[in-house]
Amino acid sequence: MSKLLEVRDLTKRFESGGGLFSKPRSMHAVNGVSFDLHKGKIVGVVGESGCGKSTLARLILRLIEPTSGSLCFKGEDLMAKSAAQMRALRKEMQMVFQDPYSCIDPRYTVAQAISEPLQIHGLSKDLDLNKEVAQLLEKVGMNPALADSYPHQLSGGQKQRVSIARALALNPSLLVLDEPTASLDVSVQAQIISLLEKLRDELDLTYLFISHDLSLVEYFCDEIIVMYLGKVVEHLPDTNTPAQHPYTRTLLDSTFEPDPNKRREITALEGEVPSPFNLPPGCSFAARCQHSTSLCHEQVPPLEVQGSHRVACHHPLVAS
Repeated sequence: MSKLLEVRDLTKRFESGGGLFSKPRSMHAVNGVSFDLHKGKIVGVVGESGCGKSTLARLILRLIEPTSGSLCFKGEDLMAKSAAQMRALRKEMQMVFQDPYSCIDPRYTVAQAISEPLQIHGLSKDLDLNKEVAQLLEKVGMNPALADSYPHQLSGGQKQRVSIARALALNPSLLVLDEPTASLDVSVQAQIISLLEKLRDELDLTYLFISHDLSLVEYFCDEIIVMYLGKVVEHLPDTNTPAQHPYTRTLLDSTFEPDPNKRREITALEGEVPSPFNLPPGCSFAARCQHSTSLCHEQVPPLEVQGSHRVACHHPLVAS
């Protein structure tokens, strides 16, 4: 199976300017992330808020510039591309943002929002835009009669469908989905996930799916990348592989189980999340981990194969 995207040691450091009584500080929002995304697959990226998921998504499309690392898309080095070259390449790499309420210009009709990418990339001259918009709306399960509607006249689910239709307008091969269901009701979330599954099969799409909901990622994705404070702490090659990192296991234990016969006691995490501006030595999860030892507080665990997959932990848990 061919590699569509290769990410190697991707890092983004943000600088905070000092004030009258403070010194400049820096933080690693994304720190040395590496993975491959194969054609036709769905790779999920999961973690708590602030772990660097959304920053990773924007780095991959070069909406923000990495501090270091490499990105290859279809064998092409994205870091060597100029702004004009990246603009042309983004026809094949599109993003669906988390908030459907703010990612569509309220002054645009649905038709204008969906046709805008075609106009920006100079593809509108040879197309019947009204017909193209109608086909895209039908593709995402919307009535073409809504083409003249404005965003305030649509529900949250309809807005997200418009965002997906706009992303599909340029026939991309990769969609980066940044928590596309987070702001929607549960029933609407299920509809959007079903739509994404259908589009993947029909259009041979590849997804990078970012979420804080591990149960959703388990259901929807082929592989799972778990991030904590900018680093990958575990990379599960499939959803059947037992988690070995204490943080991943905690995320799994905290997911809601609707079957009362499967309810279990949850051990709450103790301690505070370290400041990303002042990370402690060793493992950044050590202060909250009940399995940590002095080694964990002194040495950063490398992300390496332990058993069946890659885990960044000095004391990986035994599969249960």
